Amino acid sequence: MRVVLATSEEPLYLPEYLRPVFEAHADAIEGVALVPFEGGAVEQLREQVRAWGPRGTVRLGGRFVGGRLAGALPAAVQRRFPGGYRSVERLARSYDLPVRQVPDAGAPAFADWIRERDPDLLLSVVAGQLLPEPVLDAANLAVNCHGSLLPKYRGRATAFWPLYHGDDETGVTAHLMTEAWDAGPILRQRSVPIAADDSMHDVNRKLAETGAFLVVDLLADLRAGQSPAPRPNPTEAYEYRSLPTPAERREFRRRGNRFV
Repeated sequence: MRVVLATSEEPLYLPEYLRPVFEAHADAIEGVALVPFEGGAVEQLREQVRAWGPRGTVRLGGRFVGGRLAGALPAAVQRRFPGGYRSVERLARSYDLPVRQVPDAGAPAFADWIRERDPDLLLSVVAGQLLPEPVLDAANLAVNCHGSLLPKYRGRATAFWPLYHGDDETGVTAHLMTEAWDAGPILRQRSVPIAADDSMHDVNRKLAETGAFLVVDLLADLRAGQSPAPRPNPTEAYEYRSLPTPAERREFRRRGNRFV
């Protein structure tokens, strides 16, 4: 089985998420595409300040910047960190996996690159852009792993919304990809409890660990010729969730929730 992975260069949670996947299935992965989130640095900073507020942005952004700086260090240094690499690219290259930077997922060259690898599976784990139809059609099967128990909390900020609504669990869903966000039929889900004192950072860590187990098991089944039967993902019953508004962020804090 041949797999192409579409993901992004996020230093805090994705290396932890992908390390078990590479350990178990690097021999099946033909390439890793790093697809960043849309918008320049200034636009993304504005989004973050609006969603998390100045104080939250400083706390979350400080962790992110620290992770990116650590991820720029030589691989030999990163290997000595507790938990290992802080860079998805460095982690992938440590398994001798080819890595491609993909600024625009809609560029024809990206679909061509996937076709050249003739994958059985295109797997998306936190790819930063919606993958268009030519990209999805370049593989026999296209699957996304989303950080919620779909159809709840389609969209962004998947660690924020279950805390905001007081849920006692969340999880990860593997679903078939379509040209709509998080809308394809569900293949597999795995839940994880949310503790009363969990912060958004804690939930993100749990989602990374849970997602890793789900992907490892899903790939093992697919490689053995065991494909899960798709089941409905009734998205019409649940709205798409974007980043929180300032009012929702203030209510999040008023309810005693924490970002970190």
